[in-house]
Amino acid sequence: MNSPRDAAELGIASLLLGAVLFLAAPIVLILAVLVWEFACTLPDVVLLHAWLARAGVAVGSLVGIAGIAFAVTGLRAAKRQSRPAGIALAGLLMGIAATAAWTIASIGLLNTTESLLRIFSR
Repeated sequence: MNSPRDAAELGIASLLLGAVLFLAAPIVLILAVLVWEFACTLPDVVLLHAWLARAGVAVGSLVGIAGIAFAVTGLRAAKRQSRPAGIALAGLLMGIAATAAWTIASIGLLNTTESLLRIFSR
């Protein structure tokens, strides 16, 4: 990484990943409510919902981690190149906020699907 644009590019990448994750979090909470209210309660379908929720939570978590990693790398590049680090810092803050929102939404979705498993897969 030798380009003077590295810090800004990594910061923008971090901002985009964080924004997507931050916008996805409330949608996941709405999904959890809809799954609880309207999902089919056949044991196989409930098991499928639980596995899909686990996979989705893992993918979202990886996106959050990647966004924070891009931001940290951007901050280091800015420091190394004596360049402004504002975009990378904004990406870091957005990544932290998005990961926190995603964690809360993930807990809600996983609790919903695990509760459905306990109730309907006996």
